[in-house]
Amino acid sequence: DISTLINAFATFLNVPSPAFEDLNVNFNALMEFRRTSTFMEHPVFNTYHSETEIMRYISSLSRKDLGLNTSMVPLGSCTMKLNSVSELLPISWPEFNSLHPFVPPSQAGGYTQMFREIEETLIEITGFHSISLQPNAGSQGEFSGLLAIRKYLASQGQSHRDVCVIPESAHGTNPASAKMVGMKIVTVSCKGGNIDAAHLKEVVEKHSENLAALMMTFPATYGFFDNDAKGICELIHAHGGQVYMDGANMNAQVGLTSPGEVGADVCHLNLHKTFCIPHGGGGPGMGPIAVAEHL
Repeated sequence: DISTLINAFATFLNVPSPAFEDLNVNFNALMEFRRTSTFMEHPVFNTYHSETEIMRYISSLSRKDLGLNTSMVPLGSCTMKLNSVSELLPISWPEFNSLHPFVPPSQAGGYTQMFREIEETLIEITGFHSISLQPNAGSQGEFSGLLAIRKYLASQGQSHRDVCVIPESAHGTNPASAKMVGMKIVTVSCKGGNIDAAHLKEVVEKHSENLAALMMTFPATYGFFDNDAKGICELIHAHGGQVYMDGANMNAQVGLTSPGEVGADVCHLNLHKTFCIPHGGGGPGMGPIAVAEHL
């Protein structure tokens, strides 16, 4: 293995490859780093001796948890996003999974083309001006989108605006993200699955001088399209705030409407769920943000 590595580096540098015997390496000096402690002592490492046995063990673990294959998960947004095997299959293709993360850009033309095409497609779907694929999770997309709002307000001489209005039906990450960017969270109530328009107007007028943003999920976590979504966006804009749309349920909008058409200023997309990018076991996630031109 060492000889193979030496040959690889020598070929890259276009120099002769030295013989392994000619290398002046004192391997005895490395013995002090040799592991002496025991490892892999848990019974699971020496109980299962065939692929069938280990798969049965993994299956027994999965049955201890709640899953969409055995029950209903009572969170409307996330139950929309169970990817089929056929949609996940391409990740097994070597054309996708064999590219080294540090490969020179000149050798990643296919990936670059794929990025550009998905950016153009998502811009068209969302109705926004620009998009960034950098955020690696929906939560990071929220954080990035709210940072964009804060930076925009600061550029307009309104850095004092730090109040973020969030409906009580919002995902838990919404207030968490707002808190992380230094915003003060004000909750607005819901009625019949939608934002309570009267309460929202009251809250917005009270905090008009310091209003930074409204975070809204569309359709809401309850599964309803808010009938006055455009009016809500107009109200926030009239009081100097920006509208952050949580794109958790974006797949329900496609072909019917878009965040840009509704009047939002920024939206993140859970591509790892809503648009079937492979996801599971904690990753990989992808939460790009699309923004209006002024952002």
